[in-house]
Amino acid sequence: MKRAAGFSLHLRLWLVIALMVVPVFLLTLSDYRHQREAAVAQLEHEVSSMLAAGRSEQRHMFDTVRVVLEIMARSDNLRSLDPEDCVGLSTRLMETVSEFVNIGAVHPGGTVFCSAVPTIRSVDVSDRAWFQQALLGHDVSAGDFVIGRFSGRPSLAFGYPLRDPAGTLRAVLYVSAGLGWFERLVAGIEAPEGWAVSLISRDGQVLSDYPNQMRWTGQTVPPEMLQRIERVLASGESVVEMVGLDGQMRVYGIDPVGISDGRIVKLVGAPLGRTLSKVDRAFQFRLALLIGILIVSALAARFYIYKLVEVWAVRLREAIDRIASGRLDTRIGEFSKASELARVEHGVNAMAAALERHEVELRRLSMAIEQSPECIVITDIEARIDYVNDAFVRTTGYTREEVIGQNPRILNRGKTPKEVYQDLWQTLERGEVWRGEFHNTRKDGSEYVELATIAPIKQSDGQVTHYVAVKEDITLRRRAEERLHHLAYYDTLTGLANRSLLRDRLGQAVLASARAQTYGMLLLVDIDRFKMLNDTRGHEAGDALLLETANRLRKSVRQEDTVARQGDDDFAVVIEDIGEDEAAAIAHAELIARKIHDDLGEPYDLGGEAGPHYATQSIGITLFSGPGAGVEVLLKQVEVALYQAKDDGRNAIRFYNPAMQAVVDARATMEHGLREALAHGGFQLYYQPQVDKDGQVVGAEALIRWIGVDGKMVSPAEFIPLAEETGLIVPIGQWVVDTACVQLRQWQDQPATRHLSIAVNVSARQFRQPDFVAQLGASIARHGIDASGLKLELTESVILGEVEDTIVRMNQIREMGIRFALDDFGTGYSSLSYLKRLPIDQLKIDQSFVRDMMSDVSSRAIVRAILAMSDSLAIQAIAEGVETASQRDVLAEHGCVFFQGYLYGRPTPMAEWLPQRSA
Repeated sequence: MKRAAGFSLHLRLWLVIALMVVPVFLLTLSDYRHQREAAVAQLEHEVSSMLAAGRSEQRHMFDTVRVVLEIMARSDNLRSLDPEDCVGLSTRLMETVSEFVNIGAVHPGGTVFCSAVPTIRSVDVSDRAWFQQALLGHDVSAGDFVIGRFSGRPSLAFGYPLRDPAGTLRAVLYVSAGLGWFERLVAGIEAPEGWAVSLISRDGQVLSDYPNQMRWTGQTVPPEMLQRIERVLASGESVVEMVGLDGQMRVYGIDPVGISDGRIVKLVGAPLGRTLSKVDRAFQFRLALLIGILIVSALAARFYIYKLVEVWAVRLREAIDRIASGRLDTRIGEFSKASELARVEHGVNAMAAALERHEVELRRLSMAIEQSPECIVITDIEARIDYVNDAFVRTTGYTREEVIGQNPRILNRGKTPKEVYQDLWQTLERGEVWRGEFHNTRKDGSEYVELATIAPIKQSDGQVTHYVAVKEDITLRRRAEERLHHLAYYDTLTGLANRSLLRDRLGQAVLASARAQTYGMLLLVDIDRFKMLNDTRGHEAGDALLLETANRLRKSVRQEDTVARQGDDDFAVVIEDIGEDEAAAIAHAELIARKIHDDLGEPYDLGGEAGPHYATQSIGITLFSGPGAGVEVLLKQVEVALYQAKDDGRNAIRFYNPAMQAVVDARATMEHGLREALAHGGFQLYYQPQVDKDGQVVGAEALIRWIGVDGKMVSPAEFIPLAEETGLIVPIGQWVVDTACVQLRQWQDQPATRHLSIAVNVSARQFRQPDFVAQLGASIARHGIDASGLKLELTESVILGEVEDTIVRMNQIREMGIRFALDDFGTGYSSLSYLKRLPIDQLKIDQSFVRDMMSDVSSRAIVRAILAMSDSLAIQAIAEGVETASQRDVLAEHGCVFFQGYLYGRPTPMAEWLPQRSA
């Protein structure tokens, strides 16, 4: 291991000086920070006071607006909503309040019919925020910053609903107030020189600025400054340090203008640099004084150390260098006057004398090591080579000069497993001897195997100083052993495992399946009419077919699977971990067998002039799980399955268990039926109504149904998983979307049903198709529907697969107007941190909670929690599976307003659904 270098005298000197100076520096810095904080706190107090004055001015202006609007509302001139009377009243009120830019009234439809500022054109203000807020309210709306469409001046617009005694809206009165109140605010504050007062909108527009009114009005706030303001407002703070519009650092007070509902922000900034300049100058003076003391102390100590120690150290180092170069007769004659240093010099002389004695002994040992027939390598504790003998040079081809100072890894080209080196160092670090093998490479590139014994060399105190390795070249021995092993366990023609190795691997797979509680499979392939090929085209063609079949089998399975040659034209494949239950294992085994069958069914180029050869294969399969069946039993079972495949006409796949074969046949029949239904209109959409708390239908969920050729309905629980597995779910899902869009088009063409929506379930595989968003857009455009009537129901498995990509895709779909519902909410493991980021419009409470909540306290608590969470996140909640009135009442009691279930209707075709629900 590498030793840590010691500290030099210079470094020790500076450490001592630092120990003396650092506390003083820290005290100085603490005092500076205290003074600075006090100055900043005073500025913050002054800024807070000015913010309070500003709020008072805002309240005064808003009270003036309220008074004017209430005067108009109670005036007789507005009883008939006569424009001339209204204009006269507005003009007179404008003359009393100089700050107002305009006063008038608007019809409920948004058309201005009264304005104190003359206009020659009709103006519609229905898009203004103040107008929309006044339509829904009963009091003065929040201020809305606008550029007047009559006056052309910036102002804060306020709306006020004028209603008759029955509450019916007759008109909306409005007042546009200029920014004169802000100028009074600045004048009232009497800001000192260098202070800045600004008024900005939340989108970054500078509305007014003091003292740079002409420079900044109409400009925008830099993005980084606007982001800082938003963070401050979000945190609830009101005072912060930041760079202002003119680039100066200030202490800013930030206050949303309450009368604008927070859409305008007022900034009052005090210059920070001028306040802190005196504090900074005092700190700089004390810091300079401290640095001067440090320099003078270091110079004085440096002179003393040089005179006492460094001259002596140079002389001692020169003597040690001569000893290190081999001049062991070197001695130090003139000793230092310092007793401690003189003892070091005596020690060096004693060391030189001892080294002379040890050199004689080392020469004798060196001769024995040099003449050893085995490779001997000595390294230091960092594995750098210090010594190699002649046998090492002869074996590796490297000279001593090439390897001294190198790591023995120069012989390693990656052939030796990493685990060997890990075990080597773990053993040596425990102080023990390690024995093992290395697969090394000589200088000329040839490879060889070494049997090595490596031991640590220890001092008397147990400290390891070196490692010694004794190595023997055992390449020829290992090659002989490998040849014997290959002949015993591998087929000589194909290089595949033979029968013996197959039985061993199959036995290991059976034990592994028992431990993991999973299924494995044994597959036997027989080349049909192989003897005929040998008889007609010769054994060379037969061998070529066997070799190509072996290559294709290797490529068709995983690297860890076992492929073996069982007989002359029989091949066996052992595959582990194909499923945890029998149904899944059967399905997986069938897919693997079909892939192998298809790969082997391609034409073969066997050479010669006969052209490509077409061979067929019969395949038998048996499954295993645990030690229930031994190796011999499994081999007999797979042979029975193979004979069955041949009896059925060859070129077939058969399972040993007839029940398994029946499952495979049933799956194949269903898959064919799905394709036929998709091609010839065998699917139908059923619709289950969704209602609000008053029982009024607000939409429906589209549910796919498959009517088989026998006229019986096939359960979605049976064919949907198969459609997912085979990929048919993608075209089926697109059919559902298109069919729902056709129904939406019909509904949206009728006023009575225009408000209805349709929810469509989307699978994970369909959602992750690269062109899914484009297909949705094409469907909407093709059918000409309002996309807000279409709602996609996603499960947690769809959303949580790749969350970031899912969010991007959902936002793209949301931009079209399509809405989202999260289906079966509460049954999975979705994260609330993701839920708040997703553009979800509706949560569907799973029917299992609705069914059990009347008898299970936990289910009722979960339902309450989901409803409370949806309310706090502003997401609709709909309960599915509502079958009884008591369930509906409990859900409604806890705030649920949308329902779906048998209580309101079963899924039915649209021909039966529409006459009952359209009203």
